[in-house]
Amino acid sequence: GGGARLSPNFEMEAVGAISELAQSLRGCELRRITRSDFETTVRKHLSGSHADQQIAQLWDKVSRSVTARWLIITKAKGLSCAGLCGGRGTIGQGELCSFLLREMQQRESTARAHLTLPLPHLPTFSSMPNTKDTVCAVLGLSTPPQYLTVSKDGSICTWSTRFHLQQSVSIGGGHGSVRGRQGHGMCITSCVMIGGTLVLATTGRDLLFYDTVSLSCLHKFQKLPFVPLCLTYGVEDEKYATSPGHLVWGDESGCVGILSFAEPHKSFFRSRLVTFNGVTDQAPLVRIRYEKAHSDWVCQVGWTGPAHYVISAAQSSSPSLLIQHVSAHRKKYIFKIRMGVSCFDYSHRLEVVATGSLDHIVRLWTPFSPHQPVASLSSHTTGIVGVAIDERSTMSYVHITLLQFLCVWDIREHHLLQTVSVKFPFTQRQPDFGPSPLLTLPLPSPTLNISCNEYMARFTLNEAAGLEGEKVDTGHTHPVCAVFFIPHFDQLVSGCEGGEVRVWDISSRRTCMKVEGCHRDQELTALAVDTEGGRILTGSRFGAIKVWDSLTGQNLQSLETPGATEVVSILHHPEMRRFLATGWNRQISVFEDKKLQLSPEPAWAGGTPHCDDIITMDYCSPYYLATGSFDGLTVVWNTDTERIVAQFRSQLKRRDQILTSATLKSPTSQHPPSATNSLSTSSRPASRRLSSYRLKSASRSHLHHVPVDKLLFLKTRVKSKARGQSTLVTSEGGHAFFWDMFSSGPPLGHSK
Repeated sequence: GGGARLSPNFEMEAVGAISELAQSLRGCELRRITRSDFETTVRKHLSGSHADQQIAQLWDKVSRSVTARWLIITKAKGLSCAGLCGGRGTIGQGELCSFLLREMQQRESTARAHLTLPLPHLPTFSSMPNTKDTVCAVLGLSTPPQYLTVSKDGSICTWSTRFHLQQSVSIGGGHGSVRGRQGHGMCITSCVMIGGTLVLATTGRDLLFYDTVSLSCLHKFQKLPFVPLCLTYGVEDEKYATSPGHLVWGDESGCVGILSFAEPHKSFFRSRLVTFNGVTDQAPLVRIRYEKAHSDWVCQVGWTGPAHYVISAAQSSSPSLLIQHVSAHRKKYIFKIRMGVSCFDYSHRLEVVATGSLDHIVRLWTPFSPHQPVASLSSHTTGIVGVAIDERSTMSYVHITLLQFLCVWDIREHHLLQTVSVKFPFTQRQPDFGPSPLLTLPLPSPTLNISCNEYMARFTLNEAAGLEGEKVDTGHTHPVCAVFFIPHFDQLVSGCEGGEVRVWDISSRRTCMKVEGCHRDQELTALAVDTEGGRILTGSRFGAIKVWDSLTGQNLQSLETPGATEVVSILHHPEMRRFLATGWNRQISVFEDKKLQLSPEPAWAGGTPHCDDIITMDYCSPYYLATGSFDGLTVVWNTDTERIVAQFRSQLKRRDQILTSATLKSPTSQHPPSATNSLSTSSRPASRRLSSYRLKSASRSHLHHVPVDKLLFLKTRVKSKARGQSTLVTSEGGHAFFWDMFSSGPPLGHSK
């Protein structure tokens, strides 16, 4: 249509206003709105002053969209086009929803059209001189900054950061090969750098340790049971150069071996020649662990970083991927894939494992959850031979090779961003990608390197790749006070002390709804979600409770608790259709849930046994409630009768004065006048944060019970009503106490 184009900012605000308008018409299919009602509603919901001309143009846009849709339907059915909704000048709720859906789809497609490609330029090629054998790996040297390439026949080349050839040598005797004891040539299967030492795995069942400066052999670890096929190395603490390290290899029999070096910065072994059976004589300088891990040959091994776990992969159905701790005393995580795993990559920062398989599928996993992949990327026609995760990119792309094709994915959105056909210079030979075909290089700029036969292709990575103008969602700016999971929508709800509530989509890790200033300038102190996930309840520092729509963020209701004091906990009691709230007023407030509206009920029948502020509460279906207070008292209630079931007193005591001025986060003047005198005897500081309670030696007359910081029902045991077992856990001054709520005796045990 004609007329001036609507500004993008105006359209974004207007779409939100129309969304609220559609919500107001929910369940009223017969109700329709006129143009004047539309303009009035949109103007009321928009922030700032907008020209009436733009609002009129927006009505024309909506009505034309609705009219065009009905024209298509009526013509397809052979009906008359007279009396359409746009002609009548009214629009219904279904028509508004259809317009919103088409508008959002159009915005998404437009955003995708302006996507910045992660690989904007053609690759540059380099080749290993004097050899036609496959490149095993590309390794980085720190002093001076340069790269090292190793081929299967023993050819080693050093390159500048811009991949200009600097030096080319061959290790071992003979023409370009590593020689065995009888002079027969042996291939290098894998290599890894340990500081300034190059470790090579060969088909002669050896691990060779070479100095990268003199290229002299420092150690030879020989007579391994089987041929080592892949290597990796990890240190226990990357902050310290003297940290112990672990050299991991996988062999052709499916076994994984680990050499743990106590002082790798000094020496690996005491002697130059060390056999597999004689390595135990090198203790405590080095320890070895060697065991069966897979039923097929190990194609790749990896290191998880600070967690000290080893990852190994094989093209067998079980286990296809194995994650195990170097100590062998912790649980192993077994991943099963029908056609096995041909390659993988692990990102500690993103906490994700990407696996490639011959079934043409790349799978994304949570490292320690082997039952179901997070996503399966399957737009391929051949087997996957290499996977790499680029952590430096804003969007964190996954790079995958399929023979001579390179696919780039958005690891968070699981969208295919780009497909590139890599044309290596050779034409007649079969491509051989080697054990580590993909590598991201940091210098001089982020680069993706692909090795195939004796050639290397380098792509410059676009660090700004992704949706233009997209910002990383960093979350709350104030401390988070509560988090809840909504299983129906696979979402998380979080609230911070600054009064902000966010609803997060777990799959995309992005905010899908946000409410700022829930209680204006008051601190948010409590958060709850109903069992269906449709409503969010927030509590404030001065006793206010508000109900919010988890989808739209609309404030549905505002309530007050007696005493206008801090609300510390809100719980949903679904069996009796009510919500329970408590806090510094030392009472339990009950709100009946009738037709999605909360109404206050009479005072709690059990009274107020707590003599100090209640600071924690927990509920266990079908009718058990526990409250813990600042004076160390824990009370277990029956919510049906509102009577006390059991009481426990804190087992630890503290001095009367332990709170210093450093622990007071807010001035006492923040209390409203109505609450100044109501709790003048409270021992709580003017802050919802509790200090750490240090136990000091003093006479018993000056000691008071330590507050109950947190309590938790062991729900399975409570439902079975098991006696003589711990059913309730309390946290008191850094100690956990285990209680049997069905008896009045002392705690069954405690842990510090």
